[in-house]
Amino acid sequence: MFSSTRRSTLLLSAATVGAAALGTTLVPRRAQAAEPKPEEAGEPLVAELTNVVLPIARNGALVNYVFVTLKIRMSDINAASFVREQHFLVRDGLTRATGRDPIPEGKGPNTYDQAAIVRLVTQVVSGIKPGLRVSRVSLEQVAFIHR
Repeated sequence: MFSSTRRSTLLLSAATVGAAALGTTLVPRRAQAAEPKPEEAGEPLVAELTNVVLPIARNGALVNYVFVTLKIRMSDINAASFVREQHFLVRDGLTRATGRDPIPEGKGPNTYDQAAIVRLVTQVVSGIKPGLRVSRVSLEQVAFIHR
């Protein structure tokens, strides 16, 4: 009985030492994996707004909603940082502006006037704070309500 207990203790000790050695070799790899790579960190001049909902209208009547991710490229890093931190002001401005004047429908069903969205986003962002300049607005992950 004594020898089986001793064997179990030795096996348990060996397993503990092995796990400790393995754990110390894995720690640096985990730390390296947690750090974002420069290409994965994103673009510092871009403020991304996800799940933006915009109404689409035809002849003044609401026909659909478009759900988009807006990527707003700013002229400098301070402006991009401000827009990222104050994204709720951009969302509020877009909601108010499209409530008064919805985005026109494109040439067919489930289409939209992209130039109107770009103009609207540029106006809203520029109106938040004097000196903010938008370089480019791109729309990604566009989805419509299925009707």
